[in-house]
Amino acid sequence: MGKIIAAFAGVGKSYIGKKYPNVLDLESTYFKWLENNMAHLTEEERKGKKDRILNPLWPQNYIEEILKQKDKYDIILIQLSHKRLANEQIFKYFDKNKIEYFVARPNLTGWKYIEQRLRERGNTEEFIKQVKDNFKIFIKKFSKQKYNQIIIEDGKYLEDALIQKGMLK
Repeated sequence: MGKIIAAFAGVGKSYIGKKYPNVLDLESTYFKWLENNMAHLTEEERKGKKDRILNPLWPQNYIEEILKQKDKYDIILIQLSHKRLANEQIFKYFDKNKIEYFVARPNLTGWKYIEQRLRERGNTEEFIKQVKDNFKIFIKKFSKQKYNQIIIEDGKYLEDALIQKGMLK
C-alpha cells in the first residue's frame, strides 16, 4: 500500500517520479483543468494561467486516481490540498476516510531555493508570483502538528528528505 505525499511546488516531485519506478508523480494539472487551448503548452507553462477552464469532475477525479494508484506504487506524490488552491476537499476526504498522508514542505527560509527552481524549470512569472504570495501562508498552515510532516532543509530536495526518513532507497 503506497504512501501519499503532498509536496510543495519546486521541491523535486517530478524528478523523483522520473528517477524511481516505484514512485508516481501524479500531476494534478490534467485532472483539474480542461485541455482547451492549452495542449501546445508544457506542464510547467500551463501552471498559473488565468484562462484555464476548471474540470467539473475536479477534485473527485483526482482523489479517485490517487486511490487507484496507491496499490501500484510505493509513493504517490500529489499537490498540496488547500482552500487557496480550490482543492481543500482532497485532505478533507483523506481525513474523513482515515487515509494516511504526509505533507512535504520546505522551511520558511527556503523561498530563494524554491524560486530559483521554479524559474529553472520554466514556470511562468504568473505562477511564480502565485507560489510566492502563498509561500508563508502554506508553510504556516502545513507546520501544524495535525500533519505528518516531511521537512525539506534549505537547499535540499524532497529526494534527500525521503532518503533520510527511509522512505526511498
